[in-house]
Amino acid sequence: MMVAGTFSKLLAPGLDDVFNTAFREMPEQWTQLFNMRNSRKAYERHFSWAGFEQFQEFGELETIQLRDAAPGYETKFVHRKFGLGYQLSRELVDDNLYSNVLDDFPAQLARSARASKETVAATIFNLAFSGSYPGADGQALVSTAHPLAGRAGGTGSNGFASTTPLSHTALKDALISLRRTTADDGIFSPFTPPFTLVVPDALGFQAQEILNTSQVPYSNDNTTNVLNGAGIKVLTWSYLTSTTDWFLVAPTAQTRLYYFERWPLQQMAKDIDENLSMVHSAFERYSFGFSDWRGIFGAQG
Repeated sequence: MMVAGTFSKLLAPGLDDVFNTAFREMPEQWTQLFNMRNSRKAYERHFSWAGFEQFQEFGELETIQLRDAAPGYETKFVHRKFGLGYQLSRELVDDNLYSNVLDDFPAQLARSARASKETVAATIFNLAFSGSYPGADGQALVSTAHPLAGRAGGTGSNGFASTTPLSHTALKDALISLRRTTADDGIFSPFTPPFTLVVPDALGFQAQEILNTSQVPYSNDNTTNVLNGAGIKVLTWSYLTSTTDWFLVAPTAQTRLYYFERWPLQQMAKDIDENLSMVHSAFERYSFGFSDWRGIFGAQG
């Protein structure tokens, strides 16, 4: 914590301890989905290349064919500042109200910081089907018309063509789609488990029922549930705004979902001499985004 002033030095240790304890009282959920990187710039740029098609057969004394790598897309991650604070008067402290403030104000500030970051991260999924938040290819994160930048052209898909509620069959179709994903050059780039089924609170129990029964759920047939043991875990994310949309996400190492940290979460306590008070604030600077749609399959339910 950065501290300036005698009054602030008196209060800072207690405020800092309560803030950090409250921040850690619940695990951050967004960390299960995003690759975390540090940044030393105002923004980060990612460039992609389409790669090459499959090997071409050549005969005796024939020359191996050469290809120029086709440029893909450029993504820019612009970091934003987030922060909040509150003011404590000298009277509030001297009149024996300090213990209540210590237990409440810094804890609420920490919870605000945690909730803000979850909200910003979830925006990537909440706007996944919206044309107002396109990726570098001009399409939303989830689309059936992602243009392929390779020589052969064409399009790729990471969603259903129509509304598809979460079900045992729909989840199998999503899993197959991830396994049959192709890169810009047309070469298969299948994703491997463990996968994360990301659902809102309203679908949390249903997701568990689909995955954790030995037989196919909601069926009278004695059919083995092939999704039980398929390497899919459930993440129930309260910050998803839709009660019906759901997503199947590959491991972070296989996706291009990113969190860039420009400034880590920091606290500041400072005296305000003019009115005999102090300000306790917290701030950070970061960005969330994606540079490729592959590894994420989404459905509007």
